[in-house]
Amino acid sequence: MERRDEPSRPITTAEVDMLGIVFDELRAEYCILSEGPEAEDRAARVFTLYQSGVRDLELLKKLAIRCG
Repeated sequence: MERRDEPSRPITTAEVDMLGIVFDELRAEYCILSEGPEAEDRAARVFTLYQSGVRDLELLKKLAIRCG
């Protein structure tokens, strides 16, 4: 698992855009509506996993689904 061991820092605009793409891919692959509790839960999981250091995008998607 690719992790970053640096102190917390703000997420850049480019990272937010990339996380949005990951979320959109998850929604398409798993037929998740763009709004509602499941979408909010998956988006929060993607964000939390990224903040915890997961940088591999495929792993990020797998973990976001597996957690739920």
